[in-house]
Amino acid sequence: MQKHRVRRTRWINGCTVLLCLSMLAPAVLSARSGDDADWIVSGRAPSSEKLDLTFEVTPQPLVYGRVHDAIITVANGTATDQQVAIKALLGEVAHFVAGDQGVGFAQPEKPEQQRTIVWPTRLLPSGAIGRVSFRFLVSWDVSGDVYLEVDATALGVDGPIEVAHLRETPRYPDGSGVGFFHQYGAVMFFFLLFVVLQLGLYRYMRNRGNVGVLKGLSLFGGVLLLFFAVSQIWNALEPWVSWQATTCEVLDVRYAVDTTTSSSNVSGGRTSNARSTARFFTPLLTLRYDGPDKSIVSTGFRHASSAAGDMGLLEDYRAGTTTECYFDPEDPGWVVVVRDFGISTIVFSLLYLLAAGALVRFGLRRR
Repeated sequence: MQKHRVRRTRWINGCTVLLCLSMLAPAVLSARSGDDADWIVSGRAPSSEKLDLTFEVTPQPLVYGRVHDAIITVANGTATDQQVAIKALLGEVAHFVAGDQGVGFAQPEKPEQQRTIVWPTRLLPSGAIGRVSFRFLVSWDVSGDVYLEVDATALGVDGPIEVAHLRETPRYPDGSGVGFFHQYGAVMFFFLLFVVLQLGLYRYMRNRGNVGVLKGLSLFGGVLLLFFAVSQIWNALEPWVSWQATTCEVLDVRYAVDTTTSSSNVSGGRTSNARSTARFFTPLLTLRYDGPDKSIVSTGFRHASSAAGDMGLLEDYRAGTTTECYFDPEDPGWVVVVRDFGISTIVFSLLYLLAAGALVRFGLRRR
């Protein structure tokens, strides 16, 4: 009797285990196939015998200093299931912030001029629509158009690669247009106007022999140049004096490349046109950090964003790591990881100071 009870108990326990396993099996299979199924969206792809790729960026228009969302949609219009590989090329102005579906850099260990992000290969059933997305920052530190290139490839199939492009000129946050003269036109106009008036009045007073007014103009010009010199020095010292230290998460590592081409006439028996090209590399990091009121995403490396650097400056930085950085509490969008005092700043500041000292000395002379 006791043996029958033991057998019956074992039989009941075995049935219970089998029942539990049968209930868990769908969950396990779902978990295994989730990597492929979680990017499928509702709707049915039109029959086109190929992959159809669409690419959308919001909000529009693109704005400097703002994070935008990019949505990539792939529709499988073929009669068979496809293994799909998706990648996106980010130009110099667009900086990677975040993405879904396991997206990452193709070469995360290298700082590149143009970065490529890739998604793991996913299964896209026949007639299904898949969607992935990522976020990017329109950098302040690099001028020019935003350029994005997205392509989708069906692996193992002899078919064309579907490609979508976006090229757009960003706008400024106040809604105004772009361009060098729009940004610096007013400053250049008033500076050139001051130089013209200063030279004109100088020649006029010199010809008339009115030394008192001439000395006054020289004193005014000296004070103005002194103001420029002090502004340059303070601009370089400000990160050391008043900026706040914090910890930044490194999101993207790259160089911006500025190519300058110059030409000159060379005479050696005959006149020819010689062209030379100079390339300046500006290191850039895309950083996420906690500002006074909210989390901020911005780009920066050193205070003088136009300063050129060698290709080894970014070897110590990797996407996904953290580093110490410094931001301006009054304008938290400005952030640097290197606080340096550029040689060009010192040279120009000394020139301003010398010119200002000469003009002030002339203006304060008794005779």
